[in-house]
Amino acid sequence: MKKLILSLCVILTLTACKDEKKNVAQADTRPVIKIGATLPLSGDLSYVGIGAQNALQMLLEKWQNQNTKYKYELLFENDMVKPQQAAINTQKFINMDKARVVVSVFGIVDRPVDEIANQNKIISLSCSHGKRNIPEYGLNTGMQNEENYAEALRQLKKRNVKTVALVGSHAAVSNVILDYMAEHLPQDNIQVLANERYAIGETDYRLSIQKIEDMKPDYYLVFGVEPMNSIFVKQYNELTGKNNIAGLGTFCNIDSKVFPAIEGVWSTDFVGNNETFVKEYSNKYHTRVEVCSANLYDGLDMIITAFENTPVEGNATIPNNFAVMKNIKEQKVWNGASGKIKIEENGIVRSEVKSRIYKNGQWVKTEE
Repeated sequence: MKKLILSLCVILTLTACKDEKKNVAQADTRPVIKIGATLPLSGDLSYVGIGAQNALQMLLEKWQNQNTKYKYELLFENDMVKPQQAAINTQKFINMDKARVVVSVFGIVDRPVDEIANQNKIISLSCSHGKRNIPEYGLNTGMQNEENYAEALRQLKKRNVKTVALVGSHAAVSNVILDYMAEHLPQDNIQVLANERYAIGETDYRLSIQKIEDMKPDYYLVFGVEPMNSIFVKQYNELTGKNNIAGLGTFCNIDSKVFPAIEGVWSTDFVGNNETFVKEYSNKYHTRVEVCSANLYDGLDMIITAFENTPVEGNATIPNNFAVMKNIKEQKVWNGASGKIKIEENGIVRSEVKSRIYKNGQWVKTEE
């Protein structure tokens, strides 16, 4: 009899638990805010896309453990760093999924994403180096030219560099950085002897390197669309045997299986200055933090924080995107995965840029 009573108690308890879970699920009537992310999830830059995907999911998990006003959902599509595919993905997110936010990475694809999102008054979060023209509903968390230039100049001065050659890809993201360098380096008494751009997909730079070598530059500064960076560095080292070459925010994050192991090569770097985030990310995903991962983590954190704290107008169930953007820009300063960063009225988010040097098989911080 006692066993029968005990069994009945267990059954009743389990039934009650199931009913409670069911009621909780049914009670979740929070409005849903969907966030679409178009990322390079395959191809040469898949490690960047997967890193961004990891960071965004990590951020969402943080918010899911809080009592939020809204339920947030992440949607992912692969763009393979192709502008046309990124545009298709963005249209899908907006028109079919009814996303309120679209995320993209790198200047090769973010311009069409920005344009489509802005036309539809959808928030566009990007991580693009040197990008200054941000639409009304846009937010860019990528490295800015001023901070990148200041760190590159500091490293060049340490090495007493007087002349440089600039090389990169025919792409918006390369042009904005290299053109900025070409304009400002002469003002700091560093002569630009060459300013070369190569077609995306080009793989043989030997003839170009030989022509530039005839000019005898002290240093090469590189910012191209991968695999241009790694191939150029490899061919340069094979032809000259030298290591007087630096990346403008690229080298440290190229797959270690691809980038040539050349002792003493350095690069400006902005993977994030918050060691707590780096440790948490590495422990969770058992890999390093990639370029733009911390930046997009911070960007989405700002956006969700703004949604949670922006008043709803009239009979709406979710805050207006314009009001959300206004809320974000009023924050001015943000402490996050990228360290202490500044938010400007024009949608630019500025974070500190450091540099790393390749020593004994790994990228380490340069000495101050």
